[in-house]
Amino acid sequence: MAAAPAFALDIQLPPETAVFKPSELPGYALAQRNCMTCHSVHYIQSQPTTSPRGYWDATVRKMKKPFGAQFSDADIPDMVDYLVKTYGAERSNAVPIANAAIKPAAVAPKAGATAAIDTKALLAANACMGCHSIDKKVVGPAFKEVVAKYKGKADAVSLVARNIRAGGAGKWGPVPMPAFSQLSEGEAMALAHYVLAQ
Repeated sequence: MAAAPAFALDIQLPPETAVFKPSELPGYALAQRNCMTCHSVHYIQSQPTTSPRGYWDATVRKMKKPFGAQFSDADIPDMVDYLVKTYGAERSNAVPIANAAIKPAAVAPKAGATAAIDTKALLAANACMGCHSIDKKVVGPAFKEVVAKYKGKADAVSLVARNIRAGGAGKWGPVPMPAFSQLSEGEAMALAHYVLAQ
């Protein structure tokens, strides 16, 4: 008896709707950038609200090793501080956000308003290469795949820049790309130019 052929299952996940609670804590932008690369905010929201700092520290470290999340060890204390003060046992001590419409702090240093944007610094500061590479798929598409998808489109740079700032899911597979809304339009355009030049 011949075995039935196997077919790939195409699963379309719904777009991400949950967001991290805004905060002036430095770990807020880091959590947006690092945690949503691999999972939904619902994962964080489902953790016990009585979880102490040690629990969050162990959880964040577990994501880095053994699971291989691509963020710096230097980010861990700020991420843990934000998580425990926003979702864990230290919630009452959380630094409230002054204005719900506040823009998250930029994660890349700026030399000045008129200075040229350092694309390599932006790539490093936003851990882009943790999910992407030039010529092979990592978590997200290779830059060369992005080039092929947008080849011949007059507004390619604007489209890619918009996707960087807005994030999204379903365009390149089931893993959502977090929004990098903390980037200015100029920074997103610089990254888009870099990606499309590969």
